[in-house]
Amino acid sequence: MDLQLLRCDAGLSVAQASEAINASRVPLSNAESGRRRLQDAYVGPLSHAYGVTTEELLAAQDVSFGLRRVRPLREARPSAPRTVGEKINYLLEHGYAGQTPPSNEQIAQAVNEHSGTTHMTADDIATLRSGAPTTASDAVRAGLAHALQVDIALFQDDAELSPAAGEFLEAIRFLGSIHQGQILGLAARGNQAGLSAGMMAKINEVVGELKNKLPGEQSEQ
Repeated sequence: MDLQLLRCDAGLSVAQASEAINASRVPLSNAESGRRRLQDAYVGPLSHAYGVTTEELLAAQDVSFGLRRVRPLREARPSAPRTVGEKINYLLEHGYAGQTPPSNEQIAQAVNEHSGTTHMTADDIATLRSGAPTTASDAVRAGLAHALQVDIALFQDDAELSPAAGEFLEAIRFLGSIHQGQILGLAARGNQAGLSAGMMAKINEVVGELKNKLPGEQSEQ
């Protein structure tokens, strides 16, 4: 596990991890990308923020620099989704904790209602989700964003995710797989990551509830 996966496994964005070491994002970004190692002063605080030992953090840093391969400290996380179908599957899997995700038919209906002209069917959605070669028009992408309550920017590019979109997907995955003790450091960050108003409200609600329930959380703030 490298430094980036270690941070994601702790449920922290780059900004939140940088706050833990009282620094800008540059040192952490450089270390995660294998450009420059972390200063010694950052190792202890970052290990504490990630919930690992300093030895585990330094081992992860070696992986980031291509110096070694180590056994994952925790279950490996899936890579970020790129295609339209991967993004649909990702949001359905991680974005509906405690709720029933919409069916293919419900998604198709929402896409059609949003566009007013598109004629999507449940089979069309299933084809997108299966990974079969296909294309999605701008109207379909906009409708999918509406149906799944995310910003349209998330569906606009199949090749590359913006840093904001990446952080948003990390937050969705984190909220969908929360366990006691992993909430530390999470804070809703306005609408910078492409959240819809409804999704933003849900994140704030969940974060507020969990912060009140976790033992010792209030005393550590």
